[in-house]
Amino acid sequence: MIIDFFLFFCGLILLYAGAELLVQGASRLALLARISPLIVGVTVVAFGTSSPEFLVSLVAGWSGRTGVAIGNIIGSNIANIGLIIGISIMLRPLVLKDTYIRREVLWMFGATAFFWISASDGALNVWEGLVMIAGIIFFTVILARQSMRERKEKRPEDLDLPGEPKWIREFPRRRKVLIYLAMVASGILILVWGSETTVDAATDLAEYFGVPELIIGLSLVAFGTSLPELATAIVSIIRKENEILIGNIIGSNIFNLLFVGGALATGFTVPISREVNILHIPLMVIMSLMILPAIVGKRTLSRSWGVIIAAVYVTFILLIYIY
Repeated sequence: MIIDFFLFFCGLILLYAGAELLVQGASRLALLARISPLIVGVTVVAFGTSSPEFLVSLVAGWSGRTGVAIGNIIGSNIANIGLIIGISIMLRPLVLKDTYIRREVLWMFGATAFFWISASDGALNVWEGLVMIAGIIFFTVILARQSMRERKEKRPEDLDLPGEPKWIREFPRRRKVLIYLAMVASGILILVWGSETTVDAATDLAEYFGVPELIIGLSLVAFGTSLPELATAIVSIIRKENEILIGNIIGSNIFNLLFVGGALATGFTVPISREVNILHIPLMVIMSLMILPAIVGKRTLSRSWGVIIAAVYVTFILLIYIY
């Protein structure tokens, strides 16, 4: 048990290091490529930080532990908003200026609704899984076309990027792109490594104390696989990269539902318990709706709203352990 605690904290250190590399590389790639940081956050950063959810759910499904797999998907999406957005905007109120954020949030609402409808009959089937995978492909194609339009509309940026290290500043543009791509790839790999280390240690600790499989998936495993998003969010706050922060969360939730859920349903039989249908998925829907202020009015998420979101998440965790 002492070893598991040690591995858990080692995983946290890896997560921060990976997030630092990922956010730096992704934000500078966005400037060099003349595309919105939001698009980078929704695609490269989000898909990279969601790779632990994909790996953990796939391995759990393969070993017959579909309770962990489905709990991981639902719990991760709840944690992404309740824990990560809640903590982030408590640290720094979030003001969004990107005009495309509304469409991405609506995509997340649509993916959440389809997942709920698909699960309402007590199982996810192959056809529903194929529709989910088609949805994530279509979503990615739309964002790719959007990024191409932005490249045509914007002029090339000055090669002296804000905060760029001196040893990179003198390199030609193409070499800079390669360096930042390497930073993104390295950050993702370190995040995956750190999340696997953390999740394995947390799961062993939970099983040691006799926590049920579904609860492990909804809480500890979901928290662990959401740590890359949390680490990336904290670094994004420090670097004032609001679009990467919100894009990462929205993209991660869409990726979890459509790609991870779709792959799981296509490859395995995924029963959905009545408890999940009447409690956990509705809470995921409620948490998704709590970021509506990000797309209406002044598009601001305040500290007080962050306290409310985080309080709902803490209440959820307490309830699933009590009952």
